[in-house]
Amino acid sequence: MNKNRVGYLEHEGVMLTEVNSVISTSPPGIFVDATYGYGSHFKNIKEKYPKFNLLGFDRDIDILNTSSIVNLNFSQISDYLNENKIKQISGILYDFGVSSHQLDNYSRGFSYSHNGPLDMRMNQNDEIKAYDVVNTFDEKLIASIIFHNSGEKNSRRIAKDIVNSRPIESTQDLVSVIKNSIGKQNPKYIRQTIKRCFQSFRIYVNNELNEIQLSLNSINKFVKSNGVIVCLTYHSLEDKIVKNIFNELTTSCICEISLPVCTCKNEQQYCYGKKKKIYPSDEEILKNPRASSATLRYVTKL
Repeated sequence: MNKNRVGYLEHEGVMLTEVNSVISTSPPGIFVDATYGYGSHFKNIKEKYPKFNLLGFDRDIDILNTSSIVNLNFSQISDYLNENKIKQISGILYDFGVSSHQLDNYSRGFSYSHNGPLDMRMNQNDEIKAYDVVNTFDEKLIASIIFHNSGEKNSRRIAKDIVNSRPIESTQDLVSVIKNSIGKQNPKYIRQTIKRCFQSFRIYVNNELNEIQLSLNSINKFVKSNGVIVCLTYHSLEDKIVKNIFNELTTSCICEISLPVCTCKNEQQYCYGKKKKIYPSDEEILKNPRASSATLRYVTKL
């Protein structure tokens, strides 16, 4: 990681105190940081819990500044564990969504507040950029991407105006198109619409929702008894996937409710903690506004 660049100033990890509380009772062994980012959580866990042998992953080649970090998408972590004959882990932490180091480096194209190229790739070796989506995809597909990844009600109108405004070269060009498309509105509404559109393209470019699904469904078998799966989500689409998978992992019977006797032979694998959802403190949100949308969910292996 190039620390001389303005875009790579250190940030404190979201909900460090809450993460510490959740993982404190996990057994010794390999603990996985699935989304290394700045390394804030990684360094915090390493400092406070010598019982863990930390293993970090990140898809972004820009931050691979240590031999402890493996350059893989988190959907590939279970494959890595199998290939390296790692049969059990003490737990895993996912911090989903775009990282602070990606948002703050405007040349990556994630920020709608500053100008930059229409990129949005979390792994710069990936082929498809936001530029390709905005400038080459047809109107119907763009509308679908915006609506399904954000629920934006003006998705069709915005998609039509995007196609009619090509070429769109930069993030601020895209912002202008969105603003013109929705017309005069409350400034807060305009910002939220722009945010939803950028989120939609970013999710599509990085296949984010499918990555979450694949990783959680494959990693759960590696966690040892009393180990944890911890997820930090930042919008409802991420949170819904985590919630549904956690509900499956903590369910003992999947039979139809009308059946008098259980016949499914399904075995409950995990249990919830005292709270199904944990939110950042008001104090943390004041210090770090980006934490305001965070939700922490976790389950413990039986």
